[in-house]
Amino acid sequence: MEDTVKTRRNPLAWFGKHKKLTALLLVVLIAAVLVLRAVLSGKKAAGSTYQFVRTSTLQKTNLTDSVSVNGTVKSGYEASVTVADSAKLYKVSEVKVAVGDTVKKGDVIATLDTSDLEKQIESAEESYGDTLKSAQTSYDRAAADLETSTVQHENSLIDLQAKIDQADQNLQDAKDALTKAQENERKAQSTYDTAVSDYNTLKSAYDSASASISAYTQEKNDAATALNNALYAANQALSAQLADPDNDEKRQAAEDAQAKVTDAQNTYNEADQKLTEAQNSCSAPSLGLYGFTSIQTALTQADSTKTQAESALDSAKNAVDTANTQISTCEQQVKAAHDSYDQEKNYSNLLNKSQNVEDSATKLEQAQRTPDNLETLRSTLEDCTLTATMDGTITALNATVGSVCSGTVATIQNTDALVVDVTIPANSVPKLSTGMTCHITSDATGDAVIDGTLTQIDPVANDNGSFGAKVVVNGDADGLLIGISAKVEIVISEKDNVFIVPRDAVATADDGSSYVLRKTGGEGVDMTFEQVTVTTGDTNDFYVEITGSDLQEGDVIRSSADLTQGIETGSDSTLPDGVQQMENGDLYVGDPSNMPEGTVVMGGGDAPAGGPDGGPGGGQ
Repeated sequence: MEDTVKTRRNPLAWFGKHKKLTALLLVVLIAAVLVLRAVLSGKKAAGSTYQFVRTSTLQKTNLTDSVSVNGTVKSGYEASVTVADSAKLYKVSEVKVAVGDTVKKGDVIATLDTSDLEKQIESAEESYGDTLKSAQTSYDRAAADLETSTVQHENSLIDLQAKIDQADQNLQDAKDALTKAQENERKAQSTYDTAVSDYNTLKSAYDSASASISAYTQEKNDAATALNNALYAANQALSAQLADPDNDEKRQAAEDAQAKVTDAQNTYNEADQKLTEAQNSCSAPSLGLYGFTSIQTALTQADSTKTQAESALDSAKNAVDTANTQISTCEQQVKAAHDSYDQEKNYSNLLNKSQNVEDSATKLEQAQRTPDNLETLRSTLEDCTLTATMDGTITALNATVGSVCSGTVATIQNTDALVVDVTIPANSVPKLSTGMTCHITSDATGDAVIDGTLTQIDPVANDNGSFGAKVVVNGDADGLLIGISAKVEIVISEKDNVFIVPRDAVATADDGSSYVLRKTGGEGVDMTFEQVTVTTGDTNDFYVEITGSDLQEGDVIRSSADLTQGIETGSDSTLPDGVQQMENGDLYVGDPSNMPEGTVVMGGGDAPAGGPDGGPGGGQ
């Protein structure tokens, strides 16, 4: 396959604007063929020779840079329907399609005889169901046993937690009681310390007062003793007198004893008076006590208060000891409650039952898995229904009822999704990339140009050093058939509505600017030209885009800016019938009555001219 690089100019756009010249150009092409045939056959007619300058007439057109390659139309999507190895022993029972049928993915192509296979599946499913049922029953029993034990366990935990809460509360109450007892002990101690201090203060005041009246107290005590002795003696004397009333001596003794009592009584009264006066003179002003009796009474009261405070302190200490003992008891109860809870929480029997459930669940899960033999049989049953793997058309079928299938049973191709497999020369690959627009033509589609997209370029060259590629057909593919040859033009760049001239028509001035030579007059080799400054744009292998404020559509531009080039020699004797040479060297083919106004025919002929290469607006 030979690939060439060329410049493509959009003929459709130009032909749409120049309908008359379209017909003339077709005649030109026919005439060119006739000319070539006449030259090759060596047939020459007598005539004159002439020279002319090759020119191009400016018209708005398009500039395209492209690569043309040849290829083969194929389906973009193709799939084969084959029989799995497991189903190759089964015969075909029914064929559902024929070559040319359109199918959707999943449509049945053919079915195989599966009567024996279905019996094997039925037997395997019964065995599978029995195993599954047994495993399910074991699991249900284990789960129910675990649920019952779990409820009992949870209820026990609730009760034990309540005991823990109560024990914690009792402990907290005991701690609160200890705190209160300790506070009471502190207060009792403080009260006792105050009572002792008060008692000691009063005792000191009492001792001081007692010391100050001790002499008077001793004197009173001595007087009291003497009085008692006198009373005793008087009683003795009186008793003796009464026993012997007539005894004067005893009577006198009784009277003397009574006199001594009177004296002793007087002495005692005097001592008591002195003691009373001394006691009244005692005082403890800092304590607000005046008189010995008040001091003594206060001391007695302080002693009683101290005794009571001491008793209260002892009671408070006992309460603290009792609270400490209660705390120890409550702590033991808390520990016992937690131990009972932990023991129930870690109830080993429950763990064993939980493990039984897990084991039975594992066995159930294993039982739920479809056995390999049943899975294989089911898979084989599915494989016995041969289905389309894609949407498309059946292009080949190899299945007969009663026969065993082997290899490809059917080939499906998508005739609506076409690609053209092409080969690209290595020197063209760097200029191309996927996503480029393509134009597809073929003998089967006539003059129709079908759009496409370059979607793949192989990364590795083939044995010939070229690269395979794929072009997806995007446009209307009517007439484009799988298997036919097609020509693909891969568009590298394309620009519409621009002026283009041959590359040789542009020259560079001394100041570095670009210019072309525009015709100002004359004909043939006597044409005159002027330099017109232009700006060049896109280019391809043959043409270049030019722009300039002085350029106008219809300007005639010399095809070579080198004045020593671009002059051609021709002969009207080589022209076929119906083709005439104009004075400027252009050819015109067609009805002479349609020649452009002002056309001058050389040699007396009647023929105007067309452009070079069949392109719009071209000169020779």
